[in-house]
Amino acid sequence: MKDIYRGDVIYVDLGQHPKTSVQSGIRPCIVVSNDKNNRYANVLSVCPCSCKLKDIPVHVRLLPKDVNGYFEKESDFLAEQIVTVDRRKVISKAGRIPKDSRAMEAIDNAIRLQLGLGLGDKKKETNAIVSK
Repeated sequence: MKDIYRGDVIYVDLGQHPKTSVQSGIRPCIVVSNDKNNRYANVLSVCPCSCKLKDIPVHVRLLPKDVNGYFEKESDFLAEQIVTVDRRKVISKAGRIPKDSRAMEAIDNAIRLQLGLGLGDKKKETNAIVSK
């Protein structure tokens, strides 16, 4: 599948991880890698979703109405399970979470929290000096 963008809901074959808490099998995932990566790389960063709902700070509850397209049922976005997948493991695209939506903002915040990037003043967080 060629045209994949950040915020897309895709079905991915995550392989098998028996007797672990790692998400396995074919399941919906949200693409969290940036669009430049998604355009040129053979791998994508995704986070799986689960319909086993838990109140965990790095989970985001997603409803079918949050997704433009087909999203079967209420699910949790699992920011603690960010995974890199080969594009060949993508089975289909189900929809997209709009970039300017509250759902995408909550997903971004959950990823920041999971990676320890802070949720404070966004100006301070992004005020880094990048050398040329």
